[in-house]
Amino acid sequence: MSAALVSPSRATRFLSCLLLVAATSVAWPGPVAWAEWEPPPPMPDEFDWVQLVSGEWLKGEIRAMYEDSLEFDSEELDLLSLDFEDVRMIRSAQKLSVRVSRDRVATGKLLVDGDAVTVFGEVQQRFTRGELLTITRAARSRRDYWSGDITLGGNFRSGNTDQTEISTAITLKRRTIVSRATLDYLATLTRNNGVESANNHRLKLNWDRFVNDRLFIRPLFGEWYRDPFQNIEARFTGGTGVGYQLIDNKKTDWSVFAGPAYQSTKFFEVEEGTSDTEGSWAFSIGTDYETAITKWLDFTYDYSAQITSEAAGRYNHHMVGSLEFDLVGSLELDLSLVWDRIESPKQNADGTFPEKDDYRLILGLTYDF
Repeated sequence: MSAALVSPSRATRFLSCLLLVAATSVAWPGPVAWAEWEPPPPMPDEFDWVQLVSGEWLKGEIRAMYEDSLEFDSEELDLLSLDFEDVRMIRSAQKLSVRVSRDRVATGKLLVDGDAVTVFGEVQQRFTRGELLTITRAARSRRDYWSGDITLGGNFRSGNTDQTEISTAITLKRRTIVSRATLDYLATLTRNNGVESANNHRLKLNWDRFVNDRLFIRPLFGEWYRDPFQNIEARFTGGTGVGYQLIDNKKTDWSVFAGPAYQSTKFFEVEEGTSDTEGSWAFSIGTDYETAITKWLDFTYDYSAQITSEAAGRYNHHMVGSLEFDLVGSLELDLSLVWDRIESPKQNADGTFPEKDDYRLILGLTYDF
C-alpha cells in the first residue's frame, strides 16, 4: 500500500480541527462573570469598611467626617482624608455618633448606601445623605471627648550673664458632635542676673454650641491676664457672641467670632488720687486659623481683641502665630511669635508709661495627647 493512502489528506486534517473547535465551543460555558467583592453583610464586627465610587474597598477605622471630608485610618495606608462625594458606601463595626439637620443626633453602627443613611442603635433610624452633617466616633468614656497639647520652651545661660527664660503653653479641648470647649494657658518667666524682666500669664476659656455645620453660638468666653510690666495686676474679660466657620475641610480650619463683653482691670500702680481699678464694656472680635502646609508642617494663627474705653486701654489684642513641625510619634517642634498690645497703657505712679507692644519668639517642644 502506498504512503499516500495511509496518511490523511490536508482536507481531512482541516475538517478534524473544525470539529474539535466546534465541540469545545459547545462545552465551554464562556467567560466567567466575576461578582463584585464586598465585605460580609449585613454589618462588620471587627473593622469599618468604606467603598469608593470606583468600587474599591478600604478596611480600617473611621475617625470623623466634617465639611464633606471623611478621615479614615488604614493600617496599610495610614490616615486618609477622603472627599465624602467619592464615598459610595460605609459599613461601620464601631459605634458612631451622627449629627443630621435640625440638630438631631443618632448613635450606633452606621450604614451609608448611596443616598440612604441608617443608624443601628437602640432604635434604628433612617436619614438621607443630604441630611448628614457630621460623623464622630462615639465616646466609650468621658475621657474620649478630650484632647490637648503641652509645650515647654526654655533658654538658660550661666557665666558672665545668668539668664533663665521659661515658656509654657497648655491647651485642652473637649469636642462632642454638637459643642466644643477650649482652655488655653500661656506663661513666660524671664530672669537676668537675678532680676525679673518678664512674668506674664494668660488663661482663656471658650465654649461653643453649633447651630449647624457652620454657625455657632458662644454662650460664654472668658480670659484672665496678668503682666506687671504692662502695669496689669489682673484683667478679667467675659462675654458672649456668635461665630462662623469660614473653612472646615481636610486641610484648613478657619473660624471668626464677635460679641459683647465686659472687662475689669486692676493696675499695679497708678498716679496719686487715681483709682487702681477700671471697668468697661467692650466689643470682642477674634479668629482662629489652622492649615496643613505639608504632611509634617502645620501653621496656626490665633487672634483676639477687645475694643474698650479710653481709661481701660482703648484697644488690646493678643496674637499667636505658630509653625508646628512633626518630629516622631506625638512630639512636635513649635516656633511661635506672640504679640500683645495695649493701645493706651495705664500711666505708672512715677509718671512713665509702659510700652504698648510686647513681642516674644518661643521655640518649644510639644506633646500631643
